[in-house]
Amino acid sequence: MATNQEESADLLYAMRAVMVLLGSGIGLESALQMIGRGGYGAISRDFREVISNLQRGSKLEQELAKLSRDASTKAYSRFLNTLRTNVTSDTDLLRALEQQSEREEEERNDKLSTYIEKLSGLPTILLTVGMLSPIIFGVVAMLPTIQPGLLNNPWLPGTGYLVLMANLFGPVLLLTILLMVLIGYRAHSSDPGVI
Repeated sequence: MATNQEESADLLYAMRAVMVLLGSGIGLESALQMIGRGGYGAISRDFREVISNLQRGSKLEQELAKLSRDASTKAYSRFLNTLRTNVTSDTDLLRALEQQSEREEEERNDKLSTYIEKLSGLPTILLTVGMLSPIIFGVVAMLPTIQPGLLNNPWLPGTGYLVLMANLFGPVLLLTILLMVLIGYRAHSSDPGVI
């Protein structure tokens, strides 16, 4: 069974391919067979299975209904129901698919816009953390080496903290790298998967 992301990744392209094929005079079953030949991920696998079941004597409307029930996304289920409805009641399939593809395209654009907005400040954060953290802690770690008399100066309270910070330089760099990896993973895992 395909996941939401697998189904939605190629759905718009499959819809438009079916529209083009139907518009050129090819029947629905032949269009499904051409989509099933590949290039549309999980949708091609599903349509290949439908075509093989049709060759064994199954009915197209039953196969489409079964696929629609098992679909992970509402958009894919709507697409399959539209195809099934055309088989049972001969509707204007091209117009219905055109409306659905426009709707799917709007939803994809909304998902992409949301994703882009969410990640808009990420490069700045990564640059700031990745560049400034080693510089700041590196300077603090080098202070005892640069000014050894600074640590024994009675006029500067809190110089013991400098030694402590100098000792934490390695762990802070490791923490910085882990933080950058975590931010990158979070950005990658929130990918809407529509490209």
